[in-house]
Amino acid sequence: MLKENKTFRKLFIAYGLSTLGDWFDFIAVSILLGYVWQADPMTMAMLPIAYAAPGIVLSQFAGVMADRVHKVRMMILMDLIQASLTLLLLAMPNPAWFLVVIALRSCASVFNDPAQQTLTRQIVTPEQLLKATSLNGAVFQMGKLIGPLLGGMVAAFFAPAVCLIVNAGSYLLSTAFLLTIRRVEDNLPRTQSRDKAKALPIRQAWQEGWSVFLQNRILLYSTLFSIAAMMAIQLADAQFPVVFRDKVPDNPEMVGYSVSAIGLGALFTVTWLQRFKEIRSYGWVLGGGVFLIGIGFCAIGIYQPSHGMYWILPASLIAGIGTGLTTVGSNYLVQKETPPEALGRVRGIIGSLTSATFIIAPLLGGLLMTLLGPSAAFLWVGLLITCVGSGAIILQRLIWGKPRATAAVVSEQAG
Repeated sequence: MLKENKTFRKLFIAYGLSTLGDWFDFIAVSILLGYVWQADPMTMAMLPIAYAAPGIVLSQFAGVMADRVHKVRMMILMDLIQASLTLLLLAMPNPAWFLVVIALRSCASVFNDPAQQTLTRQIVTPEQLLKATSLNGAVFQMGKLIGPLLGGMVAAFFAPAVCLIVNAGSYLLSTAFLLTIRRVEDNLPRTQSRDKAKALPIRQAWQEGWSVFLQNRILLYSTLFSIAAMMAIQLADAQFPVVFRDKVPDNPEMVGYSVSAIGLGALFTVTWLQRFKEIRSYGWVLGGGVFLIGIGFCAIGIYQPSHGMYWILPASLIAGIGTGLTTVGSNYLVQKETPPEALGRVRGIIGSLTSATFIIAPLLGGLLMTLLGPSAAFLWVGLLITCVGSGAIILQRLIWGKPRATAAVVSEQAG
């Protein structure tokens, strides 16, 4: 049983602590840029770029290292670096320097994901993989639900800087739990393929990762779909503070409430997915999730202040359900379809490709917001996302092939 896996439990708690702090951080960053510094749409568009640019440059190297080095030590070092840089954000005098430090902190976070995902794949059985992926998704969405809600309240009653301090503390607590994971990787069963991967020169290991990725039809086509979906979503995602400033100018806390509603919808979805053993039809899960995100964005674009500000929340809930499907579905797909000894490298390759969307799309989104206005831009982007999701459902056999057994989205209940 997964609940008896002590290593996974410790890793899960460490991940949950850092995730909760990250969402406190999200609210602080959004309020500082959107409301305190009154950043224009193009400056807001630089925020996801600061988060994503290090991923383009470093993700593939981080993936190679995750397949070669001690993963727990790697995560501990990155947590300590992120805690230090989060505290450094408190001293930044303007948006430009603020974004520089966020970019530096993102360099450290790039190394955390492939290490955490690869270690998870090694310490759980294939039958527990969907449940483990769903639990990781659940804790991420719990952080999205609780973090922005509490972060918005803390920022309103105290200051956004307090949220940054909370995030730094969460990284330190995460480090403390990771320090209790001892000799797990040393005790993992040795395999010829894993030993070979560690013995390869870095360049050759990187090339082998690309070979695995390009020769796997499901991984390749799924990544192309994800890039198209992320491009569409990121046109508007970075502009949430701008559109909320336009629609509910006297209620900055609605940014946090909306993100919490997204987290609630996603949490419901990932909790439901824990009941099943595996996903059989990626098309309905991933395409359907993107479709629901588009519907939620359309509803936010249509919203008018005369409707009452809390009508934004049902739209956010719908988008959250779609987020839960796509988050768990995409993570499970990569975990399931990738050979364990190459998982870090493949995740690094996918991370670098999808991170590239965070460079182009936010700039286009900022331009759209400036030219069309927040409401119209959000509506048109929502329609685009809906079309991408619908296309994936219609063309799912071309993208992912025939479902493994039946037309069911997921297999029988795990019991």
